Amino acid sequence: MGRLLRLLVTAAVVWAAWHGGVAAWQQFQFSNEVSKIAQFGPGKDAGSVREAVLAAAARYNLPVTATDIKIRQEEKPAASLFVDVSYTVQVEILPRVFYPWTYTTSAHGYFLPGGRAPLK
Repeated sequence: MGRLLRLLVTAAVVWAAWHGGVAAWQQFQFSNEVSKIAQFGPGKDAGSVREAVLAAAARYNLPVTATDIKIRQEEKPAASLFVDVSYTVQVEILPRVFYPWTYTTSAHGYFLPGGRAPLK
């Protein structure tokens, strides 16, 4: 009976670690995409930056909506773009038991004139 209980606890820990790890990996990849968008987007308007972030979220199947994205642009002393994204993912920590996990990604991009790269 003790071995069965240890096996069940081990299986539950592995299950939770796997699902939590997948969610964290998706967040890591999405965060990298948002950083690239912020880095190469200071010259773009807020609408195209928002669409690029939403497209990145769709690639990783993340529940990001337009209202989850905060964009701030500054022109002085250099063109700067700040992108903040906050969203909640339901992570299955046990079979049919979900935990709401909130992720926040912040990215900052800036450039001086002449160093522009296109936004994807």
